[in-house]
Amino acid sequence: MTKSRTLPRWMHLKHGRYYIVRENKWTPLARDLHDALVEYAQLTATTNRGEMAELVNRALEDMRLTVADSTYKNYSVCAKRVKRSFAKFTPRQVRPVHVAEFLDHHKKKPSMANLLHSFLKGMFQRAVRWGIVEANPVRDIQQFATKRRDRYITADEYQKILAKAPETLQCLMEIAYITGQRIGDVMNIRYSDITEAGLFVRQQKTKARVMITMTPDLTAAINKARSIHQSVKGLTLFHKRNGELLAYSTIYGHWQKACKAAGVEDAHFHDIRAASATDAKKQGLDSRKLLGHTTESSHNRYLRDKETPVATPVPARKS
Repeated sequence: MTKSRTLPRWMHLKHGRYYIVRENKWTPLARDLHDALVEYAQLTATTNRGEMAELVNRALEDMRLTVADSTYKNYSVCAKRVKRSFAKFTPRQVRPVHVAEFLDHHKKKPSMANLLHSFLKGMFQRAVRWGIVEANPVRDIQQFATKRRDRYITADEYQKILAKAPETLQCLMEIAYITGQRIGDVMNIRYSDITEAGLFVRQQKTKARVMITMTPDLTAAINKARSIHQSVKGLTLFHKRNGELLAYSTIYGHWQKACKAAGVEDAHFHDIRAASATDAKKQGLDSRKLLGHTTESSHNRYLRDKETPVATPVPARKS
């Protein structure tokens, strides 16, 4: 590395290429000195401050068009963290090592780290397409391994939580279990999705479409949900007193309180979907079709073993 007295501050020459080096961030410039100086002036100008935040906002807005609402909400949280952690960077200054350091800071929560990884990867893919950067610094950074969740909510635990849940949560639980759908998809069921033939669900996460046959249990659960705010007009089956959509944070709070009151630990609402899939498969039903999965591998992640396998021991050896 060469640092000439004739070069401006932070500018270095290494292996025939000029770089800006600040806070251990190496930003490549042109090989020609004149062109490198022009780029240097552009990158160090005060007008370029906030360039990363602009990219984050632009990418997030573009993602809104292609990802599910729940994913967009998660990405919004990621965007805030990225803007805070990379505030002193321009997009061109971000190298794989910086991405790795950022993700390692969150590795104690691998699911969150992987969500940040997905957001950054999608953001820089767009930055490449828009001509903001030359390459995606996230491309060669691997995600963290996550442990497959194997929690199975037993029928007894389910009934205990149900008994402590307010009426709206009870209906959400019943319909989520009967249909095997995600909480977001259940919360967004429209009256127009309910017919005598069945319940039509367009899954937000995968865009998969599922028609679930109407059964007496499903009919009873839907009618119970209808009766909660019967006098209020709304587009969706579940809504507030004023007809607006329910907030997920409110349902999450009710779920936590119900689990605590029931004495059931380590239970997520999403575990109801896994219980539905497991029970459906044991009863000989097409659990994969019910959940709307297109591959066997993705579906198998939801199946839980209800009972501990019983093995027959080897007979003792005799002379």
